[in-house]
This record gives sequence, C-alpha cells and structure tokens, in this order.
Amino acid sequence: MNYLSKYDVIFSGLSIGRHDFIFEIDDKFFEQFDCSEIRQGQLSANVELNRLSDSMIANVTVKGEVTTVCDRCLDNVAISIEYKGALLIKYGKPDDNTDINDEIMYLNRGDDTINLARYIYESICVSLPIQRLHSDESRCNEEMIKILKKMKVN
Repeated sequence: MNYLSKYDVIFSGLSIGRHDFIFEIDDKFFEQFDCSEIRQGQLSANVELNRLSDSMIANVTVKGEVTTVCDRCLDNVAISIEYKGALLIKYGKPDDNTDINDEIMYLNRGDDTINLARYIYESICVSLPIQRLHSDESRCNEEMIKILKKMKVN
C-alpha cells in the first residue's frame, strides 16, 4: 500500500454538506517527497470538506512543527508552521481560457477519491519563512559560526 494513500478522502458516499477529516503528518510523510527541504515534522492537518452538487471546497488548516536546515550554520532548526487555505475541487478539465492555479484541483467524472498529500505538503512548504534561522546566533553550531566569522569581509 502506498503510504500517501493515508491522505485519501473517499467522497463518493458523502452527502452534500460539511465533512471533517484530520490527518497526522510525521517524518515518514516528508520522506515520500523527493528533495524535500523538510527533514522531520509533527503536524496535524484539519480538512473541512464542503460537498456541493457539482464541486467541493476543502478548507485546510495545518499546524505543527517541522525541522529543516538553518541557513546560517547548516544544523537542524525547528520551525513552527501554521497554514490556512482553501482548495476548490471541480469535475472536468480546464479549458484554454481557464486560469490554472494551485487552489483548484480538477477530477475526472468517474473519480471517487481525492488525495490531499501533495496539497498538504505544498502548503507546509509555502508556510516556511524565507530565511530559516535559529532564533539567535547562540543556538547555532559554534564551529560553523567561528568559520563564518573568520571568512567575514570587513
């Protein structure tokens, strides 16, 4: 079984209206994505799926903490993540005039399942700050800081 199938939502039997799902995200989740900047993580994704007659809206909230590389010392640094977003899920294919973006997912008419793993992963990635640093330099790797100070140009 594919690990990311844990993030499937089978919507074929769901009535029109609101349905809630909770997905736990751990280190193994991030291992499924090649070249991930995130090394570890413990997060929770809450999905409120509003099923309409011809589409669905998934309101997604992700909270937790991930471990990535400090831009200053290259050691691991923990970063808190908080994300809120909405994903519109429609049937059919976009036509030539449709603006394609990351907030719209298209399904084939026969589909009965959506996998939210990629959307959750990308939501976490865009929530990372541009600079990923320890809260202060004293938490950085001392040896690396010494090397950086030696190389600093006045």
